[in-house]
Amino acid sequence: MTTTKHTVTMRLSPPVVTVGEPSSVVALATPVRTGRSFTLQRAVDGTWQPIATAKGDAGGRAVLPLDTSTVGTQVLRVVAEATKSLPRRATAATRLQVYPPESCRPTVPLVDPTPDLSATCLAARLDRWRAAGLMGVGQQLNVSNRDYLAPLTQLGGRRVAVVGFDLEELAAGETYEFPQPPLDTLVGLAQQGAVLSASWHMPNPHTGGRFDDRAWHDLAALLDPSSPEHARFWADVDAKLELLRRFQDAGVAVVLRPLHEANGGWFWWGRPDPTTYKDLWAALQQRAWDAGVHNVVWAYSFNAVTDSGVTDPVRLLPRRVDLAGIDAYDPEAARGSSTDAVPLRGYAGVAARVKRMAMTEVGPRDSLSGAWNPATITRAARGLTERPAWALLWFDDLPPNNPLYKRQISSLSGGLRWLDSCPTALCSLR
Repeated sequence: MTTTKHTVTMRLSPPVVTVGEPSSVVALATPVRTGRSFTLQRAVDGTWQPIATAKGDAGGRAVLPLDTSTVGTQVLRVVAEATKSLPRRATAATRLQVYPPESCRPTVPLVDPTPDLSATCLAARLDRWRAAGLMGVGQQLNVSNRDYLAPLTQLGGRRVAVVGFDLEELAAGETYEFPQPPLDTLVGLAQQGAVLSASWHMPNPHTGGRFDDRAWHDLAALLDPSSPEHARFWADVDAKLELLRRFQDAGVAVVLRPLHEANGGWFWWGRPDPTTYKDLWAALQQRAWDAGVHNVVWAYSFNAVTDSGVTDPVRLLPRRVDLAGIDAYDPEAARGSSTDAVPLRGYAGVAARVKRMAMTEVGPRDSLSGAWNPATITRAARGLTERPAWALLWFDDLPPNNPLYKRQISSLSGGLRWLDSCPTALCSLR
């Protein structure tokens, strides 16, 4: 006769935070008893004091949010209360470390010579996720749309760890009469614990067309002060830096990934001369620093090498970056029920040179049904040597003359289930 071992375990997600950052206890008891009561206890003056309770789910797991508003060390344990067939059992003690902002020390220093404290703490936070084997779940918003919060509200009260937005859309949203200005909302989300990540779909500085207008793509002109494109481009840069300054004034850092997917040929800045691209990147950084904008974590975001039209991203890697990330989309159109996948070719080469990595965009492309399981992302991330700090999914989009393509978490068939498997929107990669 065999007996099932009775175990109760707990982990902190994450175990080290800066004051105010979210953290939770994840408790697991076996054999599974759905609805089993768990009590979170804190050691106070040599005794265990109950501070929170929760019920176990169908998998035997309970998630208990922690109070991180006070600097110091918290000694914690979880007690799985007795059931009709199982005795009361406690875990070993575990320590939560809550540090003040002044103690933020990123594993990899930022490239900004004088970074704002908010940027320093953001980088330290990402490094702590990586050290704990955690990957944040992210969701992009279209902040030029009146219903820009829909990808979050449709999660039914669940949170995400990373919120993405686009600087061009943010600038447009500033001109609309939204009940809640998007920039203020983004600041609020950051103050509630979300990491902010900004793309930037810049208009063509020669034609005035969209970001995908390839009629003109001479990046060298942007480094020539005598060119009209130089004047237009840098005026646009300065306007966007003012938006970033407003985040800085609110004490919020932003991961910025300008000139993204340049190793592909679909944007006007795509497939440039590598030296010119790197010079332009350096000029952008210096422009921000000269303007007193120091709340930026600089991210090089490249496209997965999916065909001959996408070049090796290492060739364009800027000279100084804080983070690099892959934009990896799985094509779904006309593929029927093909296996879900995350194309990662190109990731390893960049990760050998940049230790702080992310999946800056990921998910299905051209999916009408949304029948794509984001658990594929977690499985792919676990197979990487340098694991990503987060994985961000885009919002559902309606391209011109095309049907609605589904790609946000709430629209994918396995989306909510995947998010639920990642307590506090942090997926365990261990």
